[in-house]
Amino acid sequence: MLIPFREPGLFNVTLNTTEDCNLRCTYCYEVHKGRRTLSMDDAKAFIDHILTDPDPADLLDDPDPVFRKAYQKGLVVDFIGGDSFMDVSFLDEICSYTLAKVMTTDTPNARNWRGKLHFSISTNGTLFSEQARKFCEKYKDLLLVGISLDGCPEIHDENRVFPDGSGSMQSIIRHWPWYMKTFPIQSMQTKSTANRQSIPYLYDSLVYLHEELGLRYINQNFIMEDTGCTQADYEELDRQMEKCTAYVLKHRDDLFWGMLSKEQFGYAHLSTGPDWDCTGHCGSGAMPALSVDGRIYPCIRWLPHTQVDKADFIVGTAKEGFTHKENFLKVREGAYRSNCSLDEKCRTCEVESACSYCIGGCYSEFGEFKRTTYICEITKLLVKWARRYWDEYNRIEGLDPIDWAVEAREKGDRHGIQSIKQ
Repeated sequence: MLIPFREPGLFNVTLNTTEDCNLRCTYCYEVHKGRRTLSMDDAKAFIDHILTDPDPADLLDDPDPVFRKAYQKGLVVDFIGGDSFMDVSFLDEICSYTLAKVMTTDTPNARNWRGKLHFSISTNGTLFSEQARKFCEKYKDLLLVGISLDGCPEIHDENRVFPDGSGSMQSIIRHWPWYMKTFPIQSMQTKSTANRQSIPYLYDSLVYLHEELGLRYINQNFIMEDTGCTQADYEELDRQMEKCTAYVLKHRDDLFWGMLSKEQFGYAHLSTGPDWDCTGHCGSGAMPALSVDGRIYPCIRWLPHTQVDKADFIVGTAKEGFTHKENFLKVREGAYRSNCSLDEKCRTCEVESACSYCIGGCYSEFGEFKRTTYICEITKLLVKWARRYWDEYNRIEGLDPIDWAVEAREKGDRHGIQSIKQ
């Protein structure tokens, strides 16, 4: 399977440029959307603080070397909405400003980020106006544009809809030839979201995105809120994952599918013990995010319009800088290096390390650092099929099987492997 394009461990900062969006997706976690927009003054001040503060996210003394080294690898400036392409002029001005400031600011971080600066935009793919296309072409060597595509039209148009309830797929497809021509294949990535309704379409969606739209990097994940799945849904997901696993194995040289990620699901294990470090796959507490009202939070899921008011976790403001850095550490300690779930179910889970929990979403649910357990059964199924995929992949490629594959064979757990071979 192809490796993901985006290098891990980069320092990410996010600007929430607007709460406004032209879609009304059924599962969107931004439940308090309005029409507020970020001011240019606040955006520029935020960039200035990122470049001039020697340790903006309080990472240099963190026990985790991944966090400590984040500044060294490079800077990614993310733009989210709503949909940030609602105001292309804003994007153009702040990207130009950031490039200029990185080149002229004489601080260790700014000097280090010269040649290591990237921009990233999440978009629903319907707003590629002529102005937006020119912007993308201008910055394409520095820009990663992630388009939200949930799969085949049947499920995409059920979940990702305009205010009148109509589907958005055709509004994306009309821009697709330009998108394919403009960006290199490795930077064309989806941000696919799955929910209960998506399960029967999982295989068809994978084939559609890969064969009909020509995508090779498909990042897909289930919503982290309550899916409402039943036992029948889990059984159908098991069947869909079996078909998808066989498909990815067949196309392993030109396809990455996040549901079979080796790093997340293939090596899943129980990580409890006296020094339990439940790091998970959440970067909250290390990714400063600027809200439309000029306040800075530990990541985007602490922004005010994403469920509940979490004002206690403000880490600063655009005007004053990072005045409450202790909240970065508070989130990291609560999320990763403490008893972050009071549920014994998590403490004894054999695939705990694969858990895709979002600590901001969890805090919104409970008002404390405790994991939700809505996607436990889904995660276990993803781990099951990722393990089987990588066992068979290693055998086909003549690689040494890893420990869990040996253990599975010793236990006689070969159903999935035989299914793939057939």
